[in-house]
Amino acid sequence: MDIIGWITDVGSSLPTPLVWALGALFSFTESGLGLGVFVPGETIVLLLAATFDSPWPAVAFFVSVAIGGSLGDHVGYLLGRRFGTGFRDTRVIRKIGVDSWDRAVAVLERRGAAAVFLTRLVPVVRTLTPAAAGVAKVPYRSFLPASFGGALTWAAVYVGIGFLLRSSLEAAQRYLGQFSSWALVGAAVIVAIVFVVRLVRRRRAAAADGVAGASTGAVDETVAADDRAARADEAQAETSDEEARADDRGPVSSVVHAAGHAVADPVVAGASASGEFITGHLSSRRLGALRHRLFEVDDWRTVPNAITAARLLLLPVFAGLLVAELWWPALVVIGVVFATDWLDGFVARRTDSVSVLGSWLDPVADRLTVVVVAVAFATADVFGWQEAVLLLVPDVLLAVGAVLAFRGDPAVPVWWAGRLRTGLCFVGLAVLLLGVALAGPEWTSVIGVGYLVFLVGLVFHYVSAVHYARVMLVRWQRAIAERPA
Repeated sequence: MDIIGWITDVGSSLPTPLVWALGALFSFTESGLGLGVFVPGETIVLLLAATFDSPWPAVAFFVSVAIGGSLGDHVGYLLGRRFGTGFRDTRVIRKIGVDSWDRAVAVLERRGAAAVFLTRLVPVVRTLTPAAAGVAKVPYRSFLPASFGGALTWAAVYVGIGFLLRSSLEAAQRYLGQFSSWALVGAAVIVAIVFVVRLVRRRRAAAADGVAGASTGAVDETVAADDRAARADEAQAETSDEEARADDRGPVSSVVHAAGHAVADPVVAGASASGEFITGHLSSRRLGALRHRLFEVDDWRTVPNAITAARLLLLPVFAGLLVAELWWPALVVIGVVFATDWLDGFVARRTDSVSVLGSWLDPVADRLTVVVVAVAFATADVFGWQEAVLLLVPDVLLAVGAVLAFRGDPAVPVWWAGRLRTGLCFVGLAVLLLGVALAGPEWTSVIGVGYLVFLVGLVFHYVSAVHYARVMLVRWQRAIAERPA
């Protein structure tokens, strides 16, 4: 069984114009006919993109997918204008949730094109956004550029990921040899089992709490749970803000803990921190407020902050060693870097020394670690640039969303897949580098195992990004809907 060969055979058996047409068709039907609720068009587009082995046909495929998606948006928009509020009573809306539909329409009535663009990369939600825009009577002159810009972004992400993913799977095939296909299938089965177990546990917990998907009308319990979690996180963030303002008049220990837990996940917290840093430069007042919050609210001279700073200082050392092909010293340094990612949080919790600066700096260090390690691995030809790009795309998108929708502060809590993603990526990269350091053809399998673990972590990376995007969207919609007109 050869997965890469099967994909290649399928791609070569279909005329290239037909693949372009299929991409446009599925992106059109998902956006225009609401089939995205039942058929994941992005998965089909991704698989079709993986059939290309040269860039120019893939570029033409990207254009066809973007055009098909925007045309589908227009059909949905026209249907929404035609049927108006009657859309609310359709089976599709009952499936996804009437409350979610009402909230989306309310946001579109107040924010218009911005909501059309921001929801484009959120699965399921984006499918009915064009129809909701029509119901909300968003002006067409605003809808058109938002739709086309969103379709271009969506097509670029999924076509690009599919095209790069093929190169990544080919690399795994080289490392694992004849066992590559079985290893990939086994990894896919393990990922599926993890999610099935989590889904079953969540549904049992929801049933025990008297929360059923049918009662909320959500497309599944995950969406409903995200919605409830977002409401709790928003209340916690508001409480933390009020305590922080009170803390300006005197040190309060509990404020430090609230600030330390307000943003817990490395990916979203990194987007939050970097977004806040960017927006802080837009005005001296924001920059001064950020400086005050980081260095004057509490004592920032702590051991955990020193550990995080040491991690940052070790990153250029690791990059230099890797580029110089000093594999064993680089392996030791990256092992220390990965260990400090756990150690600073552990020491902060055990010594009750969580600080505002630490809660801001730690996710920034996490994101910089990912960037530096990915770029260094690609520069040293440990793996290709496609892996580095695949690793960075979700972080960039979440950071942009955090800046546009929250001015850099989405305050999204940690999710189990995010924790698992970080561990798998770090372990996979370390084992991969170990195989390179051992050298010799007999150690190629070690490289393959590390690469395979990294790929599994990459899957959870994207799953986590989708989850965080959905939670951010719920929080943003609620904030807009509850804001006075």
